[in-house]
Amino acid sequence: MKILRLIIYYLIIILGFIEPVFASFKTDNLFIETRGSYAVFLAHRPNLRAYPNAHFGMYELNIGKQVNGSKSWHLLYHYPNVGMSFFYTGIAQNKYTGYAVAGFAYIQFPYARFKNSNFNFKLALGPGWIEKKFDRLTNYKNLVTGTHLNAAIQLTQSYAIALSKHQHLSFGLCLTHFSNGAYKLPNLGVNLTGLQLAYQYKFKEVKKSIIDTSLFQKKHHITIAYSAGLKQVYPVLGKQYFLSNVSVAFMNNYKEKGSVGLILDLFKDASVSHQMLFDTDASNNQKSNVQIGIAGVYEIAIDKFTIPLLAGFYVYNNYKVLPIMYLKFGLNYYISKQILLSFNLKSHYAKADYFSYGVGYKF
Repeated sequence: MKILRLIIYYLIIILGFIEPVFASFKTDNLFIETRGSYAVFLAHRPNLRAYPNAHFGMYELNIGKQVNGSKSWHLLYHYPNVGMSFFYTGIAQNKYTGYAVAGFAYIQFPYARFKNSNFNFKLALGPGWIEKKFDRLTNYKNLVTGTHLNAAIQLTQSYAIALSKHQHLSFGLCLTHFSNGAYKLPNLGVNLTGLQLAYQYKFKEVKKSIIDTSLFQKKHHITIAYSAGLKQVYPVLGKQYFLSNVSVAFMNNYKEKGSVGLILDLFKDASVSHQMLFDTDASNNQKSNVQIGIAGVYEIAIDKFTIPLLAGFYVYNNYKVLPIMYLKFGLNYYISKQILLSFNLKSHYAKADYFSYGVGYKF
C-alpha cells in the first residue's frame, strides 16, 4: 500500500498549489492530468506464473483538450476529451522485462453525466518500449516480447468528480497491453492492470452552439483495401514471413456515428505454407496458402477516423489447425474523402495473429 499512499500524497500537494499557478491562463478547454495506478502483472499463460507478481506503480501525464462543439461529432459523442499521454512503469523491477514506457494518443468518451460527476471510457493507442527483450543467452525466460519496440493499447474505465470549476478527481480501472503482433517471437504480450487515481486541472471551458445534425443522409458505399505485414512463427529466431490481405467492404452508413456491413477477405500468408509442411496431415504440403473469409463489421466513425470491428469465418482455408473464426480490429484515417490509411490487428479469438498496415479507396 506504500505506492498508493505516495500517489494520494502527491495528488494532495497538487490540489494545494496548482490552482493559483494556472488561474491566470486562458487556454480554452485545455487540461493537464496526472494519473497513478496500483497495478499487477497479469500472468495470462501458465508459463508466466513464475514472473514477479508484486504490486507496482504505473504513472501517466496527460495533456489534452475537451472538444468544443464546433463539429457535429463533438455533440454526437457528448464532448469527449482528446490528447496525448506519456506512460511509465517499472513493472515491479521485473528482471525479465525491465521498465516500460509508452506515448499514447487517446480519446475519452463520457457516457453518463450527472450534475457534478460522470462515467468515462478511454481508448489509447501508440508506440511502447520494453526495456528488456528475449535473448537466447542472457534473457531466455522473457516469453512476452521479442522486440523492444511494441504497439501499446490502453483501456480505462473511470468515474470523475468535480472538486471545483477547474479541478476534477477520478477513480478507475485500467488495462495496458504491449505487443509486437508476432513480428518477432516470443510474443505472449505484456498485460498490466491496476486501480487508478487521477487529478485533472482544466482551464477555461468554452462550448459552441449545438450544430444541427439533421442534414445527415444514409449512404451505401464500397471500400477496397490492401494491407501487408511480417510475422514470425515458432521456433523462436526463425524466418519472418510476408503476409497480405485484400478486402472488399459493402457498407451501410446508417447513422452519423458509424456503419454496418459485410466484408470479403482474401488472405495470403507465407507462414501458413511453412506450418503446413510440419502438419500431421501430409496431404497439405503442396496446398495453397490462400485463405478466404466473410466477416460482419461494425465501424465507428470519429471525424476523419474510423474504427472497424470485425468478426468473420473462413470459407476456404487449407490449414485446418486454425479456428474457423477470426477477428479483426482496425484504425483507419481518411487523408481525403476517398483515400484511407489503415492499421489492423488480426486474431483468432484472444490469440493475436499479426499486425498489418495498408491503404484503401472508398467508392
